[in-house]
Amino acid sequence: MNCNAPLLNLRILRLHAENAAFVVALHRRGLDGPNFGLIDLYDLENRLAGHLDALTMAGEAGYGLAEENLAMTVGYGEIFTLFHVALRQRPAIALAELVPKAALEPEQLSAMGAAAAWCAPDLIAARMRAWIGGADPVAVWIALDVCGRRRVDPRNLLPPLLAHPDPRVAARAMQLAGELGRADLAPALVARCRAEPDPEVRFWAGWAAALLGDRTTAPAALAEQIVPGTPAPRARRIAELVPLIWDDRAAKSWIARLLANAATERWGVVATGALGAAASLDWLIRQMQEPTLSRISGAAFCRIGGIRLGPLSLELKEFPDDPANAVVEACDQESFIEGKLYWPDPDKLAHWLGTNRARFAPDTRSLLGVAAWTLQPPIEAHAPWQLDQRALALELSTRSPDAPLPNWHGAVVMQDRGFTRLW
Repeated sequence: MNCNAPLLNLRILRLHAENAAFVVALHRRGLDGPNFGLIDLYDLENRLAGHLDALTMAGEAGYGLAEENLAMTVGYGEIFTLFHVALRQRPAIALAELVPKAALEPEQLSAMGAAAAWCAPDLIAARMRAWIGGADPVAVWIALDVCGRRRVDPRNLLPPLLAHPDPRVAARAMQLAGELGRADLAPALVARCRAEPDPEVRFWAGWAAALLGDRTTAPAALAEQIVPGTPAPRARRIAELVPLIWDDRAAKSWIARLLANAATERWGVVATGALGAAASLDWLIRQMQEPTLSRISGAAFCRIGGIRLGPLSLELKEFPDDPANAVVEACDQESFIEGKLYWPDPDKLAHWLGTNRARFAPDTRSLLGVAAWTLQPPIEAHAPWQLDQRALALELSTRSPDAPLPNWHGAVVMQDRGFTRLW
């Protein structure tokens, strides 16, 4: 009897495959969740690592069950699991044998980029070098995505990719330029955000140019892209960023236009929270009377005021049923955010504001309860929740155009006291 031979239990392995896909999907949502902290992500990441290790160690049986799981449900988690196991088990296999030949959806590409980033650097480094300089746009995109997730600068390989003929690659290269603080690429990005026909490329050109210091073309180019029907993830990114890079008068006028249309008013509330004006706190309390805006208005109030509704008992005693909301229902991530927010009690918040109004300077932008300009890195020191870390990361990045965007999506590791980011 060989005591080193693994004892394979297909029923258990199938559970590993199914649970890996579930945990990946939950982890992805939690990375931008309003009530997910480092300890929550650490727990999910360790559970995921165990599932992936089991499938990888099981050899062909583990790969086969991950493949079977994907055949039953083609989702983000299932794609991530199979691609990650394939990369670890088959380091010499060509990408073409791992990826379907049909055109890939953004969701599929994102899952594969995340799966590759989860591999150990010594396992994936050679592949990344070959892929980022290759002719296959799928390979280039995955390599760029890994660089973005781990904040790795491909240096001279990045500039030509901004003009890549595949718009998906060009857009991801632009996003990476902003994430890395490549201020040397700002002029090229400004030029692209003026007249680029592809909406995804135009958005990322403006987003990156804004992070890299442009305060003339990028704000207006981004602001005009929130219209009825704009995909929710893009609209949220714009609403969070534009108030940080535009002058107050222009930002307030733009927010008023968003609020005037029922299809864009959610983003007007998000932008109000990003603007951080103390004068808007009373207005946000009034918006809490409207069911479709109540929770997002409460979140904006908390973003400015630096409070949490639950611990301070500022939420409603009984939560109402979720109202119909086309914007929320059309996006899984926005639905996740909405569902994790408390229902605020307007009367309690009005009383809280009455006793705490003096904390807020009238002409100073507030973030997490203090003057935004006073906040310094690391983001985890001031913002325990992921969605707040996202806001603070944007705040810090817009101050320093040549510095990388703080990575609130980085892997979590335990240290002597608490947790920190690995990358």
